[in-house]
Amino acid sequence: MAVAKKPTLKRQDPSLPNNNMLIVGASGSGKSAFLRKTIDFAQKRIVAWDPEEDYALPRVTSIEAFLKLARKSGYGPIRVAVTVAPTEENFERWAGIVFELSHAAAPMAILADEIADVTRVSKASYYWGQLCRKVRKYGGTLCAITQRPQEADKTIMNQVEYTWCGALKTQASAKYMAGEMGVSVDELQSIKNIHRKQIQFWIRKGTEAAKMETIKF
Repeated sequence: MAVAKKPTLKRQDPSLPNNNMLIVGASGSGKSAFLRKTIDFAQKRIVAWDPEEDYALPRVTSIEAFLKLARKSGYGPIRVAVTVAPTEENFERWAGIVFELSHAAAPMAILADEIADVTRVSKASYYWGQLCRKVRKYGGTLCAITQRPQEADKTIMNQVEYTWCGALKTQASAKYMAGEMGVSVDELQSIKNIHRKQIQFWIRKGTEAAKMETIKF
């Protein structure tokens, strides 16, 4: 699925840091607020799987339009959100194009929203698995987002460096994420958000102990 000319510099750099993130939380838990503080949405290279039109980026509404834009961009600037039917097939095609766009010399932010709708609990599909396992050394920072972590594929869980968890709606989600974060269900559910004033969340880096943090507005 070649979308760009062969680069003069190597696409891979194994020394690049892992800044990949998993963001989990119910609607209203502060996921968007955290992303705005973490991701530079004005950067030259940022692509998003955005079925709900949540991100203020130039938008395309078909995989074909995304592929055309990717071929035109190559390893240059590209800022786009892809809003198409959230099917596994469309997501896999999106992931394949994104992986081809990735290059160690051209850093790129990659947002994949509500992955539970388009992945399976079993092993990740081929191109999505490529992104999860390899994109770090290809210059990409992958941010996967979901409200239902227990229904999303587990490949991404093992590849992120940072795991963020806000308020959760169901006991099943809380129990699952308590195990991922290394805290009790009660601790995880102790989050208190004050509408329009603050959000609380747990965040864990690698195997370090999770910490509760607060963003105030």
